Parts: sequence; structure tokens; C-alpha cells
Amino acid sequence: MDAPFLHRTEAGERLARSLPHLAGREDVTVLALPHSGVPVAFEVARALEAPLDLAVVQPILHAMGPPRHEVTLGLLGFPESLQLHEATLNALKLSDEALSQALSRARQQLRQRLRAMRPSAPAPPLAGRTVVVVDDGTAAGVALRRAAGLLRRAGARTLVAAVPMASEEALRLLATEFEEVICCSQPEPFVSVPSGYERYPDVTDAQVRELLTRAREGYAPRKMAPRDVRI
Repeated sequence: MDAPFLHRTEAGERLARSLPHLAGREDVTVLALPHSGVPVAFEVARALEAPLDLAVVQPILHAMGPPRHEVTLGLLGFPESLQLHEATLNALKLSDEALSQALSRARQQLRQRLRAMRPSAPAPPLAGRTVVVVDDGTAAGVALRRAAGLLRRAGARTLVAAVPMASEEALRLLATEFEEVICCSQPEPFVSVPSGYERYPDVTDAQVRELLTRAREGYAPRKMAPRDVRI
């Protein structure tokens, strides 16, 4: 069976055609899940004439043992937001100092990730805005649903999940967290996200930075240029 998409760029172009009701609106922001969602989101943001940035989720981890293992205490997000797992914290009876140290480590890790992927710029304002969260596909919707919870805390008014391909189960779960869910293809059976693309190369930090920089400089009309590599 042929893959539904040639590459992420084509997937983003097709996905954007499913969002005409958001085009040109001043209250819309497009956020991409890194790294794979960024080339898709770039095409969506270009078509909607909307600002583009990242939605990054960093787990807050606490090491326990022996045997040594890590427990997730919550999630830290960019744009800045925090979600603690109260049941876990209550069960572990962590001291304030231990929680503070875990938060400090998570914030440092998040800053390092952002420095690698994102040009220096203020975080996008989300209060009262419609936020389109884009990935290149999802089997279970876990990353998108985690991002949704954090984006609510950051002030987003309306959340739209936009993916080129997804499983039926993922779409059902996403509908519980997002006001709108847009999807171009539901392969049956759903094997994996990479199987939906003829070309599925890794997306590097440098490519993410370049696409975000191009978005901030203004979206030029679609023309293939030597540096315009479709990924």
C-alpha cells in the first residue's frame, strides 16, 4: 500500500487546506511539536498567515532507588506552564527541597532544548488566542494531549489539534482535550507514523531553527530554492 504522503512538506500543505476557516485571523497561533512536527507546522502557518513557534513538554523527573528508576512528578511546558501530578507527589511525600531540585533540573533541561532548536525571541502570547497544535502524525495522541493541558494553563482560549494522519483511537482521545481535531488520513490498520511517508528523514535542531527563523522573517510564496529542502 502506498504511503499517504510523500514528505512532511506535502503533508503540511494538505493539512493547511483543511483549515480555511482559520486563515488570516489575527487571534491564531500555530505551535509545532518538535522535532518532526515543525516542517508540517511551517506549511500550516504559512497558509494561515499565522505566527509559528514550538510547544515543548519537559517531564519533571525524580530519581528513586535502589534499584534506580525515575518517577514523573509533572510536566513543564514552553510557552511557560506547569502541571504537577498531585497524586504522585502525595504518594511519595517528597520534601519541598526535593521537589524544588526536580523543578530546577527540568527548567535547565528545557532551556537547553530551546536554545538548541529556537532562535532567541520572547515566548508567544497565548492568552485568549486560538492555538493550532501540529504534529506529523500520532498513533495514540499522548504528546498532543500533554501539550494541550499545558497550553490551557498558559492561557489558550481554543485548542485545535492538526495532524496529517492518526489512528481512530488517537482521534477519539484528542477530541476530549481539543475543541477541534483536524486529520487528513486515517490508515487502517494504523502501523506507525513513519509508514505514512515515502520519505521520513530525521529533523535536526538546525532545520527547526531555520524554519522558525524563516517564519519570523515572513512567509515568502512557495518556490523551490536550493535551501528549500522538503522534509
